[in-house]
Amino acid sequence: MNTNLTRTICIKLDASAHDAVLTATMQTCNAAASWIARVCWDEAITNTNTAHHRVYGATRERFGLAAQLAINARAKAVEAVKSVKAKKRETCPQFGARGSVRYDARCFSFTPLDHVSLLTVAGRVTCRMLLGPRQHAMLTDPAWASGGADLVWRHHRYYLHVTQSRQAPDVTATPDVIGVDLGIVNVAVDSDGQVFTGEQVRKVRAHYKTQREGLQKVGTKSAKRKAKRLSGREARFQSDVNHCISKALVAKATSARKALALEDLTGIRDRITVRRVHRYERHSWAFYQLRTYIQYKADNAGVRVTLVNPAYTSVTCPECGHCAKANRRSQAEFLCQACGYTANADFVGARNIQTVAVNQPMVAGAGTPCPQ
Repeated sequence: MNTNLTRTICIKLDASAHDAVLTATMQTCNAAASWIARVCWDEAITNTNTAHHRVYGATRERFGLAAQLAINARAKAVEAVKSVKAKKRETCPQFGARGSVRYDARCFSFTPLDHVSLLTVAGRVTCRMLLGPRQHAMLTDPAWASGGADLVWRHHRYYLHVTQSRQAPDVTATPDVIGVDLGIVNVAVDSDGQVFTGEQVRKVRAHYKTQREGLQKVGTKSAKRKAKRLSGREARFQSDVNHCISKALVAKATSARKALALEDLTGIRDRITVRRVHRYERHSWAFYQLRTYIQYKADNAGVRVTLVNPAYTSVTCPECGHCAKANRRSQAEFLCQACGYTANADFVGARNIQTVAVNQPMVAGAGTPCPQ
């Protein structure tokens, strides 16, 4: 059965003429959401309808919000309360004065010449959207329907995050699978032998780490200002690398009409211990982000993604099935102690992930139990 795909378009706004009104709207809506969250928290309300009847009238009277802005503030608050309770935290959620403001289809609308009309505490205001070619193409794509939006204040500018959705394409049914091994030295290696090296990634991240540590040691106001300017660069670099890798893997699977199989690395930071010198490198790379990027790109392309248990995939011979720690001679070298098969260890892992995904379980050699 098809499901809905969603995406978000980040659009910069030219809102200089309405800065005061938008600032007041943000402050009022977030103050209302904080008050609603406190009421729901104190009275143990998590049901949306119950919360609506309890706070709707009081929200409009207390904060002077229009109907839809009051409803959206209530929705934001109730979702936050549910999230905090689900995580078993003991602190009522509160929202900053510059927190995002939620808009539904009744609160905003697109107008000709790339403008958007937004509901505020002072009525409707119209702002120009500063669209790039890609954003314009996404916004006008008839296959995607625009839903809600969030007004966001970031780096002293207003942005509109527009959510779009469409029906997902049918997933291609195929017995063929491309296995993908994830790592640090090589970010990704697939079962066809394609390697996405991590050498440049490691150099760039080491550079940012050194810069950050140096600025923290200096500790002056100018050093803090520079650190703030540098903030986010490493995260954007990391996100760009993951986008490029995920795009290449999904494109390959699409053209070959194959599925993708990935390691399920959930909880890997808690399961694996490393030396202190390698801790930052091991624990800070966004494997989950890469998996998420692969998943949503695959959903858009109709490619099936399977998650497999990575246990023993790096120490099992893909030719004879012999499983032993001694097979993995080093980070990069694999040499089977039973049949003599040798290859790059990450490539071996990718082949074994492929094998598991097509339901051909690995079997240890006779008399050789897999390492515990």
